[in-house]
Amino acid sequence: MVVKAKRGRRRYIAFRVTSVSPPSPDELLAALRAACAYPDQKPPKLIQFDGHTGIVRCLEPERAATMVLLSRVSLQDRRSVVQTISTSGTLRALRERLPRSSGDDKGSVEE
Repeated sequence: MVVKAKRGRRRYIAFRVTSVSPPSPDELLAALRAACAYPDQKPPKLIQFDGHTGIVRCLEPERAATMVLLSRVSLQDRRSVVQTISTSGTLRALRERLPRSSGDDKGSVEE
């Protein structure tokens, strides 16, 4: 059996956070967990975040719900806005679409 048939296809969603002060990856993870509508809903996996742009991973059937979840994220200052930029099936294609930042590897989250 093919691994993708068992696990499901993954989708990567790029997003941008506009706020007065850039949140840390831990603050963003806490806000994602708080924005989940149901107690058994798992937040998407945070792949990388540099304070302004980031990437989350989810399964294909959860893509629309993840995009809604990102739009509902409320950070500490309440004036922050999370906007999705693009969606892709591979990290490589998504990273090519993102604007370059000064520290490309900064803020990557490894678990």
